Amino acid sequence: MSTSSPPRPNYRPNGVLERMPFGKYKGRPFAEVPADYAAWLLKRDIDDRLKNALNGANGTRAAGAGVNGGDQQQIVTEFLEARAETGAAKRRLSEAREALIPLLERNGGACVDEASRQRISIIERPSWEYDPAVLHRLVEEAGLPEERFAECLRTIVDKAAVWAWVEEGLVRREQLDDLEAKLVTKTLREVWVKPLESASEGSAPARAA
Repeated sequence: MSTSSPPRPNYRPNGVLERMPFGKYKGRPFAEVPADYAAWLLKRDIDDRLKNALNGANGTRAAGAGVNGGDQQQIVTEFLEARAETGAAKRRLSEAREALIPLLERNGGACVDEASRQRISIIERPSWEYDPAVLHRLVEEAGLPEERFAECLRTIVDKAAVWAWVEEGLVRREQLDDLEAKLVTKTLREVWVKPLESASEGSAPARAA
């Protein structure tokens, strides 16, 4: 990218620069010049009047807003609106899921939506935790250091700490399986959606809702 200074625009005596005089935004009002492009120009050797225009000194932007002020407010507004829309969408999805599950149950746990050519089904997935008392037997039976065992002690067992023991070779996965330390705390019921083509081929992952 060339680092040479942009061309200097010609001004009328005492004239006010109201539009971008060059570049890809030539002819556009300064309020429409993107903040990142304006910031890039302000780091270059440009005419003072152009600097003032980019900074909003000529009145085309709100006083005191600067290059990024207006854009910052717009981004904040867009974020809050998107956040609200996402929250509303999640609530609608949850309500629809709760209404759909009984219908699927009465239909054998699955149905086919011919309009979208998708198969919708209920799956059950166990949620489990380790029993810390059983897990502690690794200290005696597998030689796991006591201080390393303490790494997993939280309100519930920190699974990441347990997996780290396996990755570091402190215990073997078979030793964990032999302990039967997993406690199924609940069974999660989810609605899965899969295109009919992939439902038979098994090539595309299902989507949980």
